Amino acid sequence: MNKDVTARSLVAELEARLLDMETLGALVATAHLEAAIEALCRQFDLQREASDTD
Repeated sequence: MNKDVTARSLVAELEARLLDMETLGALVATAHLEAAIEALCRQFDLQREASDTD
Protein backbone atom coordinates (compact mmCIF):
# COMPACT_ATOMS: atom_id res chain seq x y z
CA MET A 1 0.00 0.00 0.00
CA ASN A 2 1.21 3.48 -0.90
CA LYS A 3 2.33 5.70 2.04
CA ASP A 4 0.01 8.52 0.96
CA VAL A 5 -2.98 6.18 0.87
CA THR A 6 -2.03 4.79 4.27
CA ALA A 7 -1.64 8.28 5.73
CA ARG A 8 -5.01 9.38 4.31
CA SER A 9 -6.68 6.31 5.80
CA LEU A 10 -5.01 6.88 9.15
CA VAL A 11 -6.11 10.52 9.24
CA ALA A 12 -9.71 9.44 8.56
CA GLU A 13 -9.58 6.87 11.36
CA LEU A 14 -8.07 9.34 13.83
CA GLU A 15 -10.58 12.06 12.94
CA ALA A 16 -13.40 9.59 13.58
CA ARG A 17 -12.12 9.17 17.15
CA LEU A 18 -11.98 12.90 17.96
CA LEU A 19 -15.69 13.16 18.74
CA ASP A 20 -15.58 10.02 20.91
CA MET A 21 -12.72 11.49 22.93
CA GLU A 22 -14.44 14.86 23.29
CA THR A 23 -17.60 13.11 24.48
CA LEU A 24 -15.55 11.36 27.16
CA GLY A 25 -14.11 14.68 28.25
CA ALA A 26 -10.60 13.60 27.31
CA LEU A 27 -9.70 17.08 26.12
CA VAL A 28 -5.94 16.87 26.68
CA ALA A 29 -5.79 13.59 24.75
CA THR A 30 -8.03 15.11 22.08
CA ALA A 31 -5.62 18.03 21.67
CA HIS A 32 -2.73 15.61 21.22
CA LEU A 33 -4.69 13.58 18.68
CA GLU A 34 -5.56 16.77 16.80
CA ALA A 35 -1.86 17.71 16.72
CA ALA A 36 -0.96 14.25 15.40
CA ILE A 37 -3.56 14.56 12.64
CA GLU A 38 -2.24 18.00 11.67
CA ALA A 39 1.33 16.66 11.57
CA LEU A 40 0.32 13.78 9.29
CA CYS A 41 -1.51 16.17 7.00
CA ARG A 42 1.50 18.48 6.77
CA GLN A 43 3.96 15.65 6.19
CA PHE A 44 1.90 14.01 3.45
CA ASP A 45 0.37 17.24 2.06
CA LEU A 46 -3.18 16.11 2.82
CA GLN A 47 -6.15 18.45 2.96
CA ARG A 48 -8.54 18.08 5.88
CA GLU A 49 -12.25 18.38 5.45
CA ALA A 50 -13.97 20.90 7.70
CA SER A 51 -14.77 19.42 11.08
CA ASP A 52 -18.09 19.89 12.80
CA THR A 53 -16.49 19.54 16.24
CA ASP A 54 -15.41 22.50 18.37
